[in-house]
Amino acid sequence: MKYKHYLNNGPMPVMPLLALLVFLCATPHAHANQTDAQKIMDQTITVETNAQERQAQWVSKRAAILDEIRQLKNENLWLSFQEKKYSRYVSAMEGKIEELQRIKTELERLEQDLEPLLYELVDKFTKQVFNDLPFLKDERNRRITFLNKTLDDHTLSNGEKLRRVLEAMEVETAYGRSTELFETRVQLDGEETEVTVLRAGRLGLYCLTPNRATAGKYDPQTKEYVTIQSDFVQPLIQLETMIKHKRFTNFVFLPVKETR
Repeated sequence: MKYKHYLNNGPMPVMPLLALLVFLCATPHAHANQTDAQKIMDQTITVETNAQERQAQWVSKRAAILDEIRQLKNENLWLSFQEKKYSRYVSAMEGKIEELQRIKTELERLEQDLEPLLYELVDKFTKQVFNDLPFLKDERNRRITFLNKTLDDHTLSNGEKLRRVLEAMEVETAYGRSTELFETRVQLDGEETEVTVLRAGRLGLYCLTPNRATAGKYDPQTKEYVTIQSDFVQPLIQLETMIKHKRFTNFVFLPVKETR
C-alpha cells in the first residue's frame, strides 16, 4: 500500500528502487535486507513527500507574490492617475490664486483712491442739497451731518462709508419721484402769504392761495415765490387733488422756468 500511495503522489524513481529490492532479496539474510529496504523506501518516500510539499508551498507563495505584483501595478496606475489629476487641480488653483492676487492689488489701489473720492462726493452732495429746492430742510441737513461724521469715523471701513454715501444719494434721487403737499406761510411777491405748497418731484415748488385765485412758483434766484399766470391755477388744483388721493391719473402741465 505504501508503494501504491507513493507512486500515485508524484514521479518517483521506481525502477532503481525495485532493482535494489530484488538485489537485497536475492542475497543471504534476505529478511534483514528486506527490513533495511523497507526503511530506505520509507525514507525515500518521506524525502519525496517533503519535496512535493515544499513545491506546493512554493507554488502557493509564487501565486501570492504574482497577485501582490498585480495589485502593486494597479495601485501604481491609480496613483499615477491621481498625481495627474491633482497636478491639474494645483495648476487650476494656482491660476485662481494669481487672479485673486491681481484683484487684491486692484482693490488696494481702489481703496487708496476711494477715500478722497468719498470726500469729493459728499462735498458735491452738500452743494447740490443747498442749491436745490428748499424742501424737507431738516431731514436733508441731518443727512449731510451724518455723512460728514461718517467720513471722519476712523472705525468704519471705506466700503461702509461708500455704502452710506450711495444710500444718501439714492434717497435724494427718490425725491424726484415723490410729491408733497402742506400748508405754510411764504413770501409771495415780497409779501408774507398763507398758501398751500405743492412739490412736484424736483420739477418745482408751487403754491396756491386759500381762495385758489392765485398761483405761485418758487424762484431759486430770489429765494421767494413769485406769481405765475392764472392759466396754471387749474392744473395746480388738479395736482393738489391727485396728491391728496395719491392717484396720478392725468398729465398736468406746469411751468418750469419763471413765468409771470
